[in-house]
Amino acid sequence: MNKKIRIRDIASIAEVSIGTVDRVLHQRGKVSDKALQRVNAALKELNYKPNPMARSLKNNKVHSICVLVPDPNKDLYWLPCQQGIVSVIKEYEAFDLDITVAYFDPEAPDTLVHEGQVLIDRFPDAFLFVPLFEQESDILLKKLFNRNIRSATFNSLPKKHVNHHVGQDLHRSGRVGAKLISSFLAADSNIGIIHMDEAFGNAIHMQQKEKGFRSYFEGTEIKANIYTKTLDSDAMGDDLSSFKETYDIDAFFVTNSKAYKVAHMLEVMDKNAFVIGYDLLPRNIDYLESGKIQFLIHQAPRLQASRSLKHLAELLLFGKHTPTKEFLPIEIINSENLMCYL
Repeated sequence: MNKKIRIRDIASIAEVSIGTVDRVLHQRGKVSDKALQRVNAALKELNYKPNPMARSLKNNKVHSICVLVPDPNKDLYWLPCQQGIVSVIKEYEAFDLDITVAYFDPEAPDTLVHEGQVLIDRFPDAFLFVPLFEQESDILLKKLFNRNIRSATFNSLPKKHVNHHVGQDLHRSGRVGAKLISSFLAADSNIGIIHMDEAFGNAIHMQQKEKGFRSYFEGTEIKANIYTKTLDSDAMGDDLSSFKETYDIDAFFVTNSKAYKVAHMLEVMDKNAFVIGYDLLPRNIDYLESGKIQFLIHQAPRLQASRSLKHLAELLLFGKHTPTKEFLPIEIINSENLMCYL
């Protein structure tokens, strides 16, 4: 067999727990005769041969990681994250590492807590999640701390303590957006910050980006009038039109991956404005190429997810030092360098 056999495969066939298989393979702890027979039968059926590298790992035990991320079927931005996680699972499938992945609704904060509790009840060694909602993330972090489970996050950095984090400096990311806009607009321009499809008061990443954006202008002599609007992308036509007309908006800074929705509505209204947003979603790319979006800030979601999970895997398996906080580069994409990222 070319397929790498995992402990979970053996446990499934033997109809015993992963822990029981671990005790049999490493000849430690008590196992009933019935369970031993089942495991040995499964080993024979699978033609299992011990992996010498896996058996030499730190502590000779099965390590478990639970991962909780937004459902990519609800928001396409999270698809590269899912792909990054799957790539790490495949990379470490030969080792005694049990990785469980679950999803929550990025538009329903309560699902973060509900799905998180289900995973926490598995008592994993480490728990990796996206702290999309501030209040609910605080609840999960408190539960993880109380149960002595190692916590890790990516995408946005929660305000509460977390053991490990990979992402971008979102405050500085907002400043980058402000710098780009200020470089192309005249003084006293009117700028609209657009938050979309999330409650701003509970969205850490949006708050940090807006604070960074505003702080840039506060520290310079550049004069700009900045207005903020939170929109529902499914019913934003009249609201966006009214917002643009009321404040005579010259430029939009969209704080998530849905800049294409603003570009589309401007196209429908036959209006022009400078637009900056985030991420390489297909429709964002289309509007970047057509000149309706001027810049995209690349957040490298796949790299964030894979690097976070890989850090935890190497920490648990090899005892390898992993950074408490790792900020990835803030990359600016326009129509000229787009092909370098596709």
